[in-house]
Amino acid sequence: MLLTNKMTLLITSLRTAIVLTVAVLICSSLIPVMAGDSISKEHVVEIRNLAFTPKELTVAPGDTITWINYDFVPHTITADDESWDSGLIEAEGKWQTVVKANMTTNYFCRYHPTMKAGLQIEQK
Repeated sequence: MLLTNKMTLLITSLRTAIVLTVAVLICSSLIPVMAGDSISKEHVVEIRNLAFTPKELTVAPGDTITWINYDFVPHTITADDESWDSGLIEAEGKWQTVVKANMTTNYFCRYHPTMKAGLQIEQK
């Protein structure tokens, strides 16, 4: 009889733990949905062979973009209207910015004006 009570208590405790675990997992998976999918993303643009890769990047306000210079020469990331600029990015250097809803989307390198790329900004 004592063994049966211990087994019943163990089974009840195990069921409770399983139910709580499932509830926590379900709630944690719903948080991004309830927040309106406002989770920011991180993007990387590589600078190689005097080109930005990808040449076009789809982003949303609040996302972070990091440019990494894999070339042996310095570059800049400069908005076409010069409203934002990375300054000098040495070889193996990087620069990042947070996307704003109204930022200029086309950019180039001041030292190599044929290096051009753009951002497509989606509204969340």
